[in-house]
Amino acid sequence: MNKKIILIIGLSLISFIGCSSSEMMISNSVEKEIVVDGNQEDWNGKLKYFEDERVAVGFQNDTDNIYFCLVSSDKSNAMKIMSLGLTVWFNPENGEQVIGLQYPKKMDRVAPQNLMGKNRNQNNNSDFEITINTMMQNQAVFDLVDEDGEIIYSVPLGGNDGFEIKVGAVNKQFVYEAKVPIGNNNQAQIPINIFPGENFTIEFETGEIDLDEMMKNGGIQQRMDQGGGMSGGMQGGGRNSGGMQGGRGGQSGSSREGMERLSFDVEVKLSK
Repeated sequence: MNKKIILIIGLSLISFIGCSSSEMMISNSVEKEIVVDGNQEDWNGKLKYFEDERVAVGFQNDTDNIYFCLVSSDKSNAMKIMSLGLTVWFNPENGEQVIGLQYPKKMDRVAPQNLMGKNRNQNNNSDFEITINTMMQNQAVFDLVDEDGEIIYSVPLGGNDGFEIKVGAVNKQFVYEAKVPIGNNNQAQIPINIFPGENFTIEFETGEIDLDEMMKNGGIQQRMDQGGGMSGGMQGGGRNSGGMQGGRGGQSGSSREGMERLSFDVEVKLSK
């Protein structure tokens, strides 16, 4: 593979942002049916842009569910979420259990052909939508975890449990859309214990690359030259371990400047 392409892949993986912000947002009442399809059409005028993180997020809810959408035009954000996984933490203000929704999950192997997509144009540039769809092919299960990262619920997408999650790429934008059961939702085995009219904090947090471990295994370029995976350099663990579920804004001892996970939180007030 062209070494320039390999370098671009490596830079896209390690060009991380590490910011933590907290801002109050009001969840809109659901006025019409929201189709969870990885498309932001249902979110026109309902997304707030966070400049530091280069993402826009929005929230809507009814009595039984909260819907949220995360959109980013930044490809490094998309690669970070898809390769290192994303945990969405729900922290109820009422003191109920903190639960993390893990999807997509950290990829055990990240081969160059997966990152670049199946097709390329005449300039040898990747097709963003094909790249996202390719990386999503093996993401068929989501987990709910506790604060220590222990799985408390794991089920294939599309199960009859009230959860709906879809990742897509529309107009060169990465889109993460989800429907999450809350309160007294009778469809869900484990609804999030927040109720209409209440406040909660939601945190979006990716995994991170352990640079020291990666270098022990030959560095980014050598491992990609060999078609190897990146699993040895990606940390997991509990919410406060400095890994995938590390605490808000936390970093592991092996993190370097510019290598931090994407991590930001928003205070949300649900509509009644």
